[in-house]
Amino acid sequence: MQIIKRQLNLFVSIIILVILAAFAYFYLRPIFYNASLTLNISRAGSQTTDQFKYDDFYRLQADEKFAETLVEWLRDPRIVSDIYTKAGIDTQNFSLKQLQKGLAPEKLSSQVVTVNFSAHDLKTAQKISQSIASIISQTTQSLNKNQKEETWFEVVPQKPVIVQYQPNFLFVLLGSILAGAFLAFWVVLVKHYLE
Repeated sequence: MQIIKRQLNLFVSIIILVILAAFAYFYLRPIFYNASLTLNISRAGSQTTDQFKYDDFYRLQADEKFAETLVEWLRDPRIVSDIYTKAGIDTQNFSLKQLQKGLAPEKLSSQVVTVNFSAHDLKTAQKISQSIASIISQTTQSLNKNQKEETWFEVVPQKPVIVQYQPNFLFVLLGSILAGAFLAFWVVLVKHYLE
């Protein structure tokens, strides 16, 4: 503590610089939007029979497995690339990792999957939402072609929620103070050691 007291001006100056840098970063960074699209899993038809069939008791289990399949589709680079391309986004310079992390799908229940993503503007976010709905619908329909009964799955998208990203400035302030104090502590110690 005596070392810090002797170098208090340097210690405080570093903390202030880190705080200013953090706020400058969030102030100068481009505006972007966070979006969330909910996909509901439904059936294209229902069985009309008095007999016990797969669609009665095991329907929720089948829906849950299909929801898991839907999540994996939305993590697949091929499907994500198709979604971006349909939305008018060039994916030639994207890495596999960027494609895999471009969308953040999550199964909320056996019949509900949500997809979260970011975009630089409102129009692009809307286009990506429409592309997700379209590509997933096409992929689902391609599975339905081989089914003999009209009880296979269909995906019904809801209207996406799109909001402009707003950083939590209290969190930014507290985080930058902690980071600044940590950096200042080591700078003061190194300076003291070199002297």
